Parts: sequence; C-alpha cells; structure tokens
Amino acid sequence: MDSAIEIIRIRADAQVRPHQTQMNTLKTILYMGFMHGVFTVYLPYQLSARTQMFDLGIFRYLAFPLWILGALIIVQCSMDIIRRGRGTPAHLDPPKELVIAGWYRYVRNPIYLGALMVQFGLILWFGSTLAIVYAFLFFLAFHVLILIVEEPILRNQFGAAYEEYCRSVPRWIPKVR
Repeated sequence: MDSAIEIIRIRADAQVRPHQTQMNTLKTILYMGFMHGVFTVYLPYQLSARTQMFDLGIFRYLAFPLWILGALIIVQCSMDIIRRGRGTPAHLDPPKELVIAGWYRYVRNPIYLGALMVQFGLILWFGSTLAIVYAFLFFLAFHVLILIVEEPILRNQFGAAYEEYCRSVPRWIPKVR
C-alpha cells in the first residue's frame, strides 16, 4: 500500500514539475525582459545615443562580443536558476535550491556581470561618458542590494551550504586558476 502511494506521489510530482518549470520560465522571461530591457539596455542606450563624447574608432566593434557574451551569460544563468534552482531570478520568487553550477561556479553574481558587459558594450559603441557614470551607479546600486538584501536572504535560506559557497566563489571577479 505504501509503495502504491509513493508511486502516485512521484507521478503527481512529475506532472506538476513541467507546469512549474513552464511558469518559472514565463515569469523569468517577463521579469528579465522588463528589468534588463529597461535598466541594462533602454536607459543606458538613451543616455549613450544622445551624448557621444569620444570615438574609439575601430575599437568600438569590441561592443559586439560584449553584447553577445553578456546576453548569453544572462540567459544561461536564468535557465540554470529555472532548471537547477527551481525558481526565478526575481527576488519575489527566488530559487528553492542553491545554484552553484554553470557561470555560478566562477562568480556569485554572473547575471549582474552579464548586464555590465552589455552596458560596457554600449559605452564602447557610443563613446558616452554619461553611460560610464550610469554603469558605475548601476554596479554600485546592485552591489549594495546584494550586500544588504540578497546575501542575507541566501544565508538564511541555504545556511552552511551558502557560507561554503561564499568562501569558495568570489562575488565579482573570477579566480584565475
């Protein structure tokens, strides 16, 4: 009897999980689309496109690999949070499992680093000092958010596992091995 109940429970979990993954994917697309659309692309673009201050010539084309790599990091990390963490990157619906694979093996905040890469690409492409100031303020705001909001929540939620992760993986700059 107990084994029959266990089989039913496993099948029920298997049926719920794809729905949960689909919902997390939809929520992530909406959240990340809005947040990164506005704060990573739209606002810096508006500042950059109107205030070109310097021209880097051919070096401006370094913007393309930064845009591509930054966007790929953001997407891959979001997928890791959905699949491995069983949640979303949104603070209101965080992952249920600690994600320490993929880009999270190298730095604890790869999504923010991906966003900064996109912004540095805009700086290179448009040559805007206002975009430099915006990128600095963006980094500063998220650094403070991480210190006073995200990390305490993660410490509380994941305990010793998160503490060990913090000891072995840097917050921003990957260790050279």
